[in-house]
Amino acid sequence: MATLNQILSNPEWLPHQIDPSGKDMLFVRFTRDEMKAHEFLANQRGKDQQWVPIKDLHGASLQTGPVSFIFHSGFCRSTLLLRALGVEGKVLGLNEPEILNSLSRLADPSDELIALVIDLLSRPQSAGAAMLIKPSNFQNRLIPKIMATRQDMRAILLTNALDEFLWAIVRKGLLGRQWGRQTYLVAATYAGQVDAFEALVPGMTDLQVAALGWLLMQNWFETSQRSIGASRVAVLHSAHFDQNRAATLASSAAHLALGLETRDITAILDGPVFATDAKSGADYAAKEARDGERSRSAVTEDEIREVSWWIAELARVSGLSVPLKQTL
Repeated sequence: MATLNQILSNPEWLPHQIDPSGKDMLFVRFTRDEMKAHEFLANQRGKDQQWVPIKDLHGASLQTGPVSFIFHSGFCRSTLLLRALGVEGKVLGLNEPEILNSLSRLADPSDELIALVIDLLSRPQSAGAAMLIKPSNFQNRLIPKIMATRQDMRAILLTNALDEFLWAIVRKGLLGRQWGRQTYLVAATYAGQVDAFEALVPGMTDLQVAALGWLLMQNWFETSQRSIGASRVAVLHSAHFDQNRAATLASSAAHLALGLETRDITAILDGPVFATDAKSGADYAAKEARDGERSRSAVTEDEIREVSWWIAELARVSGLSVPLKQTL
């Protein structure tokens, strides 16, 4: 059984869950390879685990380091960006740590608890290294509170065009459509006014509901950027990232103050990151071809076209420019 000092002094012990009572926090010890793997940390078990009373953590001496965030609207290359910026010895990316899911399940997590979690996640894994964290998009309601914990912390809001978002959902099949509905149901609790749609949602198609969730995310990102400040929160479009990889990596690293050099960017581009699927590790080109062959049809194209027109009209009458203007 590890002591509290051993847990707090070893950054391999990541905070993982908060019990429903809000009194205890579960720490799980992950190896460096597990932190850098394709799989989300929320889905991994780790080597060891131990519960610690939260009251014992407040006021504890922690060796924290620089930390920044990639927030996203979902299915927009966020895992790819996280992996690409993870340069050995300089930046370690944490892909969807479960503790942020746990925080978001609390009705109203305190500012003190959120700051504690960010401090615990920011403990450097090696001397001088920065931590880069990518939560799930289901935690986006916490963006303002997370960014308020440190005034020098920077973030990227990564998003995509609606048709890209919807095609990604279609390629994922039944689970993708289920995820799209869940995106709306979560965002509807905080990201905008949805009273006019509540009675209509049960009769809408999966893609209509998912598109409403995407629209709410655009509204929330605009609200968050305005409240936090464009100098701290930059917007990046997925398509721009895909088409301008070198420039995007350089501008992302500079905005997030990751300390990457030109040679680091070159090594990333020449390495394996862009040749494999970010989530599965499979050959990217082969996977794209398979997904497209089994999911594209004229019927789906028509549905996505009609849904995109409908959302564009909703955005127009709401005075919202979508997708949110890129600033990175």
